[in-house]
Amino acid sequence: MVNGSACYKAPVDAGRELPEWIDVAIVGGGFAGCATAWALAQRGVQAIVLEREPELGRQASGRGAGLGRQLAEDDATSRLTSQGAAMLRERFPKVWSRTGGVLSFDDAHRAQAYIARAQRLAIAHEVIDHRRLLARWPALTGLTIASAIHVPDDGVIDARALLSAFAEAITLAHDVSVVRISDHRGGVRLETTRGTLEARVVVDAAGAWAGLLTDDPPLESYKRHLFVLEAAPQPNAPYLWHLGTSELYVRDEAGATLVSACDSEPTPPIDQQPSPGAEALLRARLSPLAPAWADVPIARRWACQRAFTPDRQMRLGRDPRRPWLVWAAGLGGHGATASPAVGGVVADAVLEALATRY
Repeated sequence: MVNGSACYKAPVDAGRELPEWIDVAIVGGGFAGCATAWALAQRGVQAIVLEREPELGRQASGRGAGLGRQLAEDDATSRLTSQGAAMLRERFPKVWSRTGGVLSFDDAHRAQAYIARAQRLAIAHEVIDHRRLLARWPALTGLTIASAIHVPDDGVIDARALLSAFAEAITLAHDVSVVRISDHRGGVRLETTRGTLEARVVVDAAGAWAGLLTDDPPLESYKRHLFVLEAAPQPNAPYLWHLGTSELYVRDEAGATLVSACDSEPTPPIDQQPSPGAEALLRARLSPLAPAWADVPIARRWACQRAFTPDRQMRLGRDPRRPWLVWAAGLGGHGATASPAVGGVVADAVLEALATRY
């Protein structure tokens, strides 16, 4: 399953001592941190991932919808998601279900911008009409569709399996909270709840918490709710993301329907729990768009957390002021799809930092 209950759980060795010294310490064991450690391992660099939870994927990385969406809001993000999707299909085929995906729009100009982006980045796609969309999702009779794009190579990602695959190739310490980072004797000292270690380079991959340890401006965090309806979708239906005034996405979830009203509630970075009014918001969204689902029982619900930089661009690469710091943050909900590509970008920045720091 690809939701809040699907967390990779590795054996926890709470008594194991942390190393006194390591080349690279990565703070955060979500998609960004694990993918970076995986990419560094391929490059022959020793790293350790410090994860404060007893399980991988307890926060943002394990709570998303698992949509393998290549066409994002801008070219830079779409390059990472399309490259990441290709790497997932090639390197991690067991985590990827090739369902295809549909992006629909009630604004023809916005649709054209996405079509042009797909053409620039050579992302395979076709423009489809309202009739073909409703053939796959017939309950969504109330959608206003100016245009829709079918991306046949999009899919659904098994977050549990992906985190597990990354974890097989990396050194991972669970139940470790980093409480302080400071320069120390030409390296970096990390004081943790399991002792102190020193590293040459630190990667901040702490998700919505990125920047808190270094007193950098915080990321912008938003809560989103996901629900599983007791409604069966059409067999082999692609996921559908309606990027319109009344935004929502839907996909098959083991014979039921996963749906989100794409709410975006500003929040501090915390362990997100469902808000009391979330179901009412979903019902209000579904009533005009999918009347047949308006009163369908809800089998499960949970809340996820997405983190953005102010300019909505991922914060990847070396910090301009601190030669020991590399960023892997602000993935904005695209972490699962982009993770292998993000890991490669950050790993290359770490190699540069290692080469120039000493």
